[in-house]
Amino acid sequence: MAKRSRRTRKRSWTQTAFWIMSAVLAASMVTSLIIVALPGPATPEPTPLPLPTSTLPLFPTATPSLVPTEPAELGASATPTPPPPSSTATEEIIGPELPTPTPEISATLTPTPTVTITPTTSSAAPPLIFAVAGDSRDGPDVYRRVLASVLDDGSQFLVHTGDLVNQGTEALWQGFQETMAGFDLPFYPVPGNHDALSGFLDGYLAYSGASATHYSFDAGPAHFTLADSHHGGIGAAELGWLRDDLSATVQPVKLVFLHHPPFDPDGTDHIMAYGNEGFMALMVEQRVDAVFAGHIHAYAQGERDGVAYYITGGAGAPLYASGHPQAFHHYLRVTIQQPEITVQVVQV
Repeated sequence: MAKRSRRTRKRSWTQTAFWIMSAVLAASMVTSLIIVALPGPATPEPTPLPLPTSTLPLFPTATPSLVPTEPAELGASATPTPPPPSSTATEEIIGPELPTPTPEISATLTPTPTVTITPTTSSAAPPLIFAVAGDSRDGPDVYRRVLASVLDDGSQFLVHTGDLVNQGTEALWQGFQETMAGFDLPFYPVPGNHDALSGFLDGYLAYSGASATHYSFDAGPAHFTLADSHHGGIGAAELGWLRDDLSATVQPVKLVFLHHPPFDPDGTDHIMAYGNEGFMALMVEQRVDAVFAGHIHAYAQGERDGVAYYITGGAGAPLYASGHPQAFHHYLRVTIQQPEITVQVVQV
């Protein structure tokens, strides 16, 4: 009887251990199911990415000069003081349109990016701030808003990339002077195809305030070269003048302005009719930092072989919404504060 009792007690302890292990295992499974069922920590909403800012290299070479000098005569290269401010126009401008402009779109768009290009020169000099606008023809009300904003944003002068009027008649030039009345900053235009009358720039030279069909000047650390493409492109003579002008400067920053862009970053063919490749090769050869053009009624920015290209044609002309995602009325505010050049798009 005693032996049987010990076997009974042994079975009893074995059964107890089995039940304890079973209970522990069951409790673990229940706990795991509860943990899986419980909601995890909330996933935070993604933070919107900032608008892109691109940085491009410049070609610094020399010590900056802060005093503008006199503009060159036609065919010469020089450094001018600003020409006297031109006047402006309140009447509606009429005349032939550029090929198939598209209807104006709303200006309530997402602000466009600020683009920064970076040289490697000293930061001791104060900033140089200037504005660039283009294609103000047919839109005096928009252009007045551009002029008012430029007067208020700290800009020291305004460069215009052409097509100031719709057709180079004396009446339209007088209207342009009326629109410019009260704009007391220096004004530096280049001629566009619409600024000519029968191919000639007599009215442009008489009324726009430009000292010549092409000219150049220095301001701050930059050399400003304003070229003539009003016939639709850059021919051999103009290319030679550009080479002479750009090779003569010792300014650390080189900027070129003209009406027709050599290419469209948005991919359209509304560009120079001739001279594109030679012009872009010269920009690389002469280590130009940035080229500013108009002709396309939108904003676009691109790069070729280390040279930054900007298109600003939104100062009043009918906008080209088709094929151009940034077709809105605007101008550019450019700040040169070494070691950076910042190009900001300002909607109006």
